Amino acid sequence: MTLGRPEYVSDLIVYLLNQLGIDYATTNPGATTRGMHESIVSYGANRSPEMITCCHEELAVAMAEGYYLATGKPLAALVHNIVGLQHASKAIYEAWLAGVPMLVIGGTGPVDLSHRRPWIDWIHTPQVQGQIVRDYVKWDDQPEGARSVAESILRAYQIAMTEPRGPVYLCFDVELQEALLPEDFDIPDVSRYLPGHPPAGNPQAIAEAAQALMDAEWPVILAQEMGLTPGGSDALVSLAELMGVPVIEVGPSFSLPNTHPLNVTGANSDVLRDADLVLTIGVKDIDNSLKTPVHQAGSIPEGLPRIPSSNIRRYESLISESTKLVRIGLEDYGVKSWVSHYGRLTAADVPILGDGAEVLKELANICKGSMNGATEAKAKTRTSKAEEINSGIRGKAQTDLRERWWDQTPISTARLASEIWDVIKDEDWVLVHGSLSGWEKRLWNTIDEKHWVAGGGGTGTGMGVAMGAALAYRGTDKMCVSIQNDGDLLYTPGSLWTVAHHEIPMLVVMFNNKAYYQDVGHQRAVTTLRERSLENLNVGVSLEGPDTDFATLARSFSIYGDGPITQPGDISSALKKGLRVVKEEGKAALIDTVTQPR
Repeated sequence: MTLGRPEYVSDLIVYLLNQLGIDYATTNPGATTRGMHESIVSYGANRSPEMITCCHEELAVAMAEGYYLATGKPLAALVHNIVGLQHASKAIYEAWLAGVPMLVIGGTGPVDLSHRRPWIDWIHTPQVQGQIVRDYVKWDDQPEGARSVAESILRAYQIAMTEPRGPVYLCFDVELQEALLPEDFDIPDVSRYLPGHPPAGNPQAIAEAAQALMDAEWPVILAQEMGLTPGGSDALVSLAELMGVPVIEVGPSFSLPNTHPLNVTGANSDVLRDADLVLTIGVKDIDNSLKTPVHQAGSIPEGLPRIPSSNIRRYESLISESTKLVRIGLEDYGVKSWVSHYGRLTAADVPILGDGAEVLKELANICKGSMNGATEAKAKTRTSKAEEINSGIRGKAQTDLRERWWDQTPISTARLASEIWDVIKDEDWVLVHGSLSGWEKRLWNTIDEKHWVAGGGGTGTGMGVAMGAALAYRGTDKMCVSIQNDGDLLYTPGSLWTVAHHEIPMLVVMFNNKAYYQDVGHQRAVTTLRERSLENLNVGVSLEGPDTDFATLARSFSIYGDGPITQPGDISSALKKGLRVVKEEGKAALIDTVTQPR
């Protein structure tokens, strides 16, 4: 859509968002964003960006996360003043942890004291509004003047989309938004202010890494989020196949097809035990990925009082001290001091600051040019060994499913994952959020990044991420599936209103274990440590009494709801009915399944 010349500063904001390709503006409306709001729906005719109404700012920001994970494109989220920004802060933090770019835009003011209304404008106008989120955005700004607004938006987009990516926050005075543009205002050419290409890595370091890979007997690749980088998964597959290197996926995001014979995720301990070289790509917490918890009776973590103890979690390394480490990625550029999201400092023999896909391509080129009979033989042997491991992992998953989990009640997460797969496997499906204790990765055939979004950090953001990703596929034949935790949805049940109002089609399957079960484990550990009775274990964490009827909750928003499903044999028919609603009516359907805790 081509917009005419902007008349007001808020029109200018909408014009620039349009030129930057921002498809949607998610919002929970408020007085301080009214200028931008009116410009979106009047000047911009509510098209590119289109306004998406949310019942909570956390959902507005989480939708922007989901949309980016599905498309690689950022959204704008409008949040009203300090009250809206405080509501949004949790989701902004999750986006920062995930490296998801977005333009969070707030309003404030009037900054001019003489123009403020009594009380309300005073309590909602801080000195520096961005201070609330400054520690977990890449950049924030509160410009004054039309030219500063234009520059601020263009700089914000550059910073958000420069690797490592992340959210930015802009704050505009309400009176500035509603001001007329100067007649001589020169509208900038957006095409000249786009972000630069990420660095491709130091050639000498890449050559050193390639030599280490050629010399290794049993190298292992740890890869994280390669599916989010254009060409990342293909580059990973090319190098792994060339050198016969087994690959372990880190985190919930897609990097490599789980059907690929070199994907050995799930056998991490066995694979890493004999590694003489580990090559990490985009891994945010390397130390955590190279360790496994062990239980040592009688040990007490440092700093805790000496009370009776048992089963304290300790961690041991999965690799030997002699194992070489090659570290590839841009994570070092994103380190900030407020929270230690980067984990322990890890020693690396060859650190390479560069875009993962580009470094992998160059590694493959160097290795291909240096291959000889000996290295080809090693690669072939490793490939055969990895294929056996992959086959064993997938075979064990099917055996465990049928022999241990199939007929259990409450419904096992394994059975539920299997039943969902049987229903969607012939569809053009995509998992837009959630997990069933990892069973979906073991039982579904995930062949490329188009099948996998599965982001979100919980505590209210899960449905928002799913909504944003499913919004990206609205109007297509994609079958969007969201696995939704019960406790997570209870944070933001108003999300269902947005799903219904904006006709966002997806199949929502409840992972309803009737508890904040993460804390059950913590309570069990502390109670056992103190040698006390477990009879009160569920106090404060159970979501029973009353049990939430999520199907009725969905129907109250005019969404198809079925359940609660408590018997394993009833899952399939319920899922098929929900699938038909999504396919034939283009609307959402929610199936409430009552499950085991994990």
